[in-house]
Amino acid sequence: MLKRLLVLITVSMLLLTYVPESSSANGKDSVFLEGSLLYNLELFEVYCPYELLACDDYLYLFDSDQSCYKLDKQTREIMEVFTLSGCSHMPVNLDEEKVYALIKENLAILQYTIKNGQSQHTCLPKDFTYKGFALYDQDLFLVADDSEYLYRLINKEGEVVRNGNLRTEITDNTVSCMEYNAANEVLVIVSPRRIDIIETGSALLKTRIPLKHCLDVRICDDSIYALCPVTSENTKDQPHHSCIRVFDLEGNALKTYILDTTIRRFCFSEKEGVLYGLTLEEELPIVKFRLE
Repeated sequence: MLKRLLVLITVSMLLLTYVPESSSANGKDSVFLEGSLLYNLELFEVYCPYELLACDDYLYLFDSDQSCYKLDKQTREIMEVFTLSGCSHMPVNLDEEKVYALIKENLAILQYTIKNGQSQHTCLPKDFTYKGFALYDQDLFLVADDSEYLYRLINKEGEVVRNGNLRTEITDNTVSCMEYNAANEVLVIVSPRRIDIIETGSALLKTRIPLKHCLDVRICDDSIYALCPVTSENTKDQPHHSCIRVFDLEGNALKTYILDTTIRRFCFSEKEGVLYGLTLEEELPIVKFRLE
């Protein structure tokens, strides 16, 4: 068995792909993934990247200098660079046509149309503390509010349509990011030490996943991918690497991917079965992990 593992690791180094070293701990599979370099950001000017998102055939990289880079996944070329005016180091989101950004200073959500470069703002009610948002549909936003409610449903005129009043305990955990699954009407809200899975139709807390630390999350049709630092319970051999913990929509643990690289943000292409990560390396590269 040991000889077989050594052969697999050697092959992976040559092919710059991943080695599935599957094991089972407490009934949950653990798989080691080796990433391949997709972009080295020293090749073009980027100031402090903070978000990476995927849409169709492109990656979108956002930096704290209000710039957005549209990157082609196949050719690895920069297709377009544009500026999100007024956008600061805050959560962003996108669909096929627009980039959305939460602007904390002006309490608004910026909507930037990629094709023509036009932008507009949805002003948010002034009396709340906003930490994250997600797209509910073409006309509505789910916006996290740390001052009173867990989230609010707001239309593009800035009017509150519905409140999701789920705050049942005093906590110092603030919302770090949000993801919404329209097919299942499930909202995932991430705090540093937990993930709340909420049924938006009934505004009820479906389940809560306690975590020692969660950095980022993505939700797919039937599963949730959470980025966490590797701990001793995940692996003894890669204490400084990252891991992706996979849960179903009921909060049950399915699998853990141990990455060979430390990443701080990630995006996921379900159609490709590929995870893209923004690393902590000095040159800040983007790496690609294929999930199978």
